[in-house]
Amino acid sequence: MTDNEESIGRIAVPCGRLSCKEPVIQELGRGRRKEYCSETCRRAADRDYKRAKGHVEVYADYLQRSQHEVASYGRKAEAGVLTPEQLGKLEADARVAFARAEALAEVGVPAERATAELTALVEALRPLLSGGVGFTARSA
Repeated sequence: MTDNEESIGRIAVPCGRLSCKEPVIQELGRGRRKEYCSETCRRAADRDYKRAKGHVEVYADYLQRSQHEVASYGRKAEAGVLTPEQLGKLEADARVAFARAEALAEVGVPAERATAELTALVEALRPLLSGGVGFTARSA
């Protein structure tokens, strides 16, 4: 912060590393926000992220192989369980609805249009967040 800029206050937010409970003191106003209380926490959070991402990749691959194995037996999918294709379509629809709502939030729109886009976003996310409950053929 330069001498001619005035601080409008400070806030304390939690450190971005999940296992750290230290507060991060931030100046309000312009500039990039601090995410971590220290460089040590930043590096540790990066390691934690890479480790978690690796676990997700391993288990996603394991899930996909298991789904193919179940499908190879030629049995129908269990009731209420989404197929990978259905899940992919739901995720794509949710991403589109989110992008539209995000763009509208940035530019500001009339209340009716915002309500319609928010409703579309809720409908796109509901099947994903409810684990497929409420998924109908209409959504496919």
